[in-house]
Amino acid sequence: DESAAASSLSRDHLPSTNNVQVEVTIPDQFNKKDLRIIDVSSSDYPNQTLPLQNINQNGHLIVVPDMCDLPSLHEAAILYNLKERYQVSLPYTRVGDIIIAMNPFEWIQGLYSRQQQQLYTDAILFP
Repeated sequence: DESAAASSLSRDHLPSTNNVQVEVTIPDQFNKKDLRIIDVSSSDYPNQTLPLQNINQNGHLIVVPDMCDLPSLHEAAILYNLKERYQVSLPYTRVGDIIIAMNPFEWIQGLYSRQQQQLYTDAILFP
C-alpha cells in the first residue's frame, strides 16, 4: 500500500537532494489559469530548510488579513499569522471565503460599531 510506505519513511530515509518534484492533482472546479508554478530549492534558505515563518526582505514577519496572500501557506505560517493578528486585537482572519474567529477574551472597542457594521454591509451587498 502506497500510503503505508510513505508514512513509514523517516527524514533519515528521504533522498538527499535540494530539489524535490511534487505531483499535484487539481480538481476540475478550480480555475487552472490562476495556478502558478514556483521553483523552491532548500539551498536558497539558511541551513537548507524552508522557513516556518513568512518574512519579508527586511526580516520582518509578513502578517496578512487573508492567509491566501501568504507566500507559503503551511501549519506554522498559519499559526504565526493568527498569533500576530491576535496580539494586536484582530480576532478575525480570512482564508479565502473562510473566516477564522479567535476569542479575544475581552471587549475590543469599535470592533462591532455601527461604522464597522456598515462597512461590511456595503462590501457584501454592494461590492
